[in-house]
Amino acid sequence: MRRTTSKVIINFLALVIASYFLFTSASEIFAQEFIGYSAAGIDANSIKPVVDAFRNAMGSPNNGNAPGPLTSGRREINWDGGGNNSTTSPAPTPFTGFQLIRGALFTTPGTGFVQAPPFGLATTFNNATYSTLFTTFSPLRLFSAVGSNVTVVHFFRPGTEIPATVNAFGAVFADVDLPDSTSAEYFGPEAESLGKVFVPPANNGLSFVGVFFTSERIALVRITSGNTAPGPNESASADAVVMDDFIYGEPLVGPPTDKNQCKKGGWSEFDFPKAFKNQGDCIQFVNTGK
Repeated sequence: MRRTTSKVIINFLALVIASYFLFTSASEIFAQEFIGYSAAGIDANSIKPVVDAFRNAMGSPNNGNAPGPLTSGRREINWDGGGNNSTTSPAPTPFTGFQLIRGALFTTPGTGFVQAPPFGLATTFNNATYSTLFTTFSPLRLFSAVGSNVTVVHFFRPGTEIPATVNAFGAVFADVDLPDSTSAEYFGPEAESLGKVFVPPANNGLSFVGVFFTSERIALVRITSGNTAPGPNESASADAVVMDDFIYGEPLVGPPTDKNQCKKGGWSEFDFPKAFKNQGDCIQFVNTGK
């Protein structure tokens, strides 16, 4: 990838025991301008300052379940179901439970996804160590693919099934042991890779990684959680990782990349970079970027 000419790396020292890394040395170099956030520590308090800084970069409010389009704010998924500590039956892939209300859909090469507290993960994956190995950022539940260590996040305008893009995405991870086992790769509207970042390790703790793009839009994020799918497998080299809070910019439709997308009323579907006045206005943007 081409080395970006302008990057800002934000690292906050929350506690002495927290550890941090620079994207330039622990990731594939991003081709676009971005602001990166990363943290790792023993508990939620040790990474919270960085998570909050990432939230602040996207702005308020947390738009919750409000239908789009909304021109400001962010979305969050904490998997907790309003304080629910039950273990869900594995939902098949694609997992559409948050598509209409939060604008995010999840797929995996595995069989599906589970939301569960640590003791529920121990039962689901037949591994008693998970009840004490994993900790939460926001109580009470965590999130994991079943039968795979890969989760793909797709974005939609909340309240619709119209594909959308976001300007930022970050996630919390539990029990990352190795510096190169867990990553998030960001893709643009044309399926082009915008860059890949590795998650800093925090054995038995929590890690966070987030990327805010200053000009590019994210259409898809491919998350690799550890080097093995959660399960009864235990070895010195196995690094099973699960996830907690997902935080991302408000999903907006756009930008158009082909003038044909502007035709037959297509221009009226776009929210980003603006709401177009007519077909000609949309085509002008495709041709000139203005």
